[in-house]
Amino acid sequence: MAVAINATVQDNSWPSRVLVSVTGLTIGDQVALYRYYRSVRYPVRAGTSDAVTDTSFVRVDAELPFGGSIVYTVVVNDSVAYSTAPLTVTLDGGKAAITDAVTGVAAEVSILAWPDKRYERPISTFRVGGRNVVVMGQRPGFTGSIEVLVESDAARENLNSVIEGATSGIVQIRQGGSYGGVDCYVAVVADTESRWSQDGSDERRRWVLDVVEVDPWAADLEAAGVSLQDLADAYDTLTLDDLSDDYSTLLEIAQAVFE
Repeated sequence: MAVAINATVQDNSWPSRVLVSVTGLTIGDQVALYRYYRSVRYPVRAGTSDAVTDTSFVRVDAELPFGGSIVYTVVVNDSVAYSTAPLTVTLDGGKAAITDAVTGVAAEVSILAWPDKRYERPISTFRVGGRNVVVMGQRPGFTGSIEVLVESDAARENLNSVIEGATSGIVQIRQGGSYGGVDCYVAVVADTESRWSQDGSDERRRWVLDVVEVDPWAADLEAAGVSLQDLADAYDTLTLDDLSDDYSTLLEIAQAVFE
């Protein structure tokens, strides 16, 4: 069987994810999965293996940019590359997403204000011979405050869950692709929740997030895919025979969309 790579959009969750599957491998092959966006190559989370133990290799990409053309490529044995056709994934709802790509927890928000990003180098200043001598470190990621709006109690609980349970304290911000400079990884170091209406009649909340830009999660942390709970929910009151009637292989289960 020839090696083939396929990208399946999983739009049963929000925001949508892409499941990338590579088939036709030989056990022991070395593989590396990448996402190409605007001619830049990005590694897919947990997308490398020095020696695969199955003829199929499947990973979920929950960090893709929305609204732009992307291509997935797998490099096999550091020599031969196979690619998908270009695809574009839409961020439904027209708002922004604050997510934990490892666990899949996500919150839908509207960004009300993000006035500035502050970049501050670590420095030491010395007064030498009537001169100021400044020794500077590298320019780090930004710090700043982002004001967002959540419009329901459910959205409020989702945002709280993302902030409280973020893997390694990191969350990602994604928008629909209409403007740049938004998609990033941050640590929320402080947050302030305010009622939109003070009489308690309105579920909306204004939330100010004090953030520090950080690197993404460790590369070996795999994004959540199909879980046993997904199967249990989809086949409630049914049996494993019913599941096997629908899907003959584990690969087909991983590629399935469970409502």
